[in-house]
Amino acid sequence: MKTNAGGSIDLFRALKTFAATVESTNFSAAGRQLGVTPGAVSKQIGMLETLLGCRLFQRTTRHLSVTDEGRRLYTMVHEPAQQIKDAIAALSSDETQLSGTVKVSLPIAFSRVALLPVLSRFRERYPQVTLDLRFENRHVDLISEGYDCAIGQLHDTDSSVVARTLSPLTLILCAAPAYLEQHGEPQSIEDLEHHELIAFRSPSSGRIQTWKLQARNKEVVFQPGSHLIVSDTEALTELALGGCGIALLGAHHAAALIAAGKLKCVLTKFVSRRSDICIYYAARKHLPPRVAAFVEFVVEEVRQSEIVNRSRELVQRRTVRVL
Repeated sequence: MKTNAGGSIDLFRALKTFAATVESTNFSAAGRQLGVTPGAVSKQIGMLETLLGCRLFQRTTRHLSVTDEGRRLYTMVHEPAQQIKDAIAALSSDETQLSGTVKVSLPIAFSRVALLPVLSRFRERYPQVTLDLRFENRHVDLISEGYDCAIGQLHDTDSSVVARTLSPLTLILCAAPAYLEQHGEPQSIEDLEHHELIAFRSPSSGRIQTWKLQARNKEVVFQPGSHLIVSDTEALTELALGGCGIALLGAHHAAALIAAGKLKCVLTKFVSRRSDICIYYAARKHLPPRVAAFVEFVVEEVRQSEIVNRSRELVQRRTVRVL
């Protein structure tokens, strides 16, 4: 095939180079993956851009980013190639000899208490499978970012994604016993106006989290006025433990601290219910066996984990028909 400049191009090779560059995010890493020089990668990308008549990457001296046209092309070429790989893997797989890499996006706080403690069992069962775990509190695009699966809240689903619920996500109001001894315990939502509150700013949206609190058939929306705002859930917990004020914390994270007497629930009839925590992956006819094995492991282990059961019991003891 000829480019507009008259040079010849091996389209399959160029598309393979393009996909590797998207997944690696730079020419050097793509070159190492393909066994060629960064210059050869750059040349292949340039010829492909000439052939298609559009720019696939925005280049600076320090950064390479995929354009909208590049993302569309990657989706079109990646999915058929992946389906072929998945079909071959499914036909030739031996569960005891699974190998390859599973790239996973994980929410930081939840994964540390609910998933990491049990991952040694997966490693024992599938020692040849490499887990590439990316800790990030954000929604990822599975296809364009090259993820096999992700754990987190999934607000909108369509036929391109399969989601399996791991646990409800419920937030509860907590404070350190020392803080409550000094400032007293709030008896109503209105009392919160007279307390030190620790607010949370979403790293993705930049907005301060509104406290949407439910009790039976009642819902209250409260905007915490605060002199202390953080954008990290673990920092939020540490500040509450340190006696800085009242915080809205995930029951998964707070349950063990409450059981140990380090935190105490306040306004116990109120909770904040959020979208369930799920593990989700791209809908495919043939899911790679290593990915299927990881998904099944996570579903089985997390659903029955001590931390999920403890948080569920914590909420059920304090509310009526919350979960």
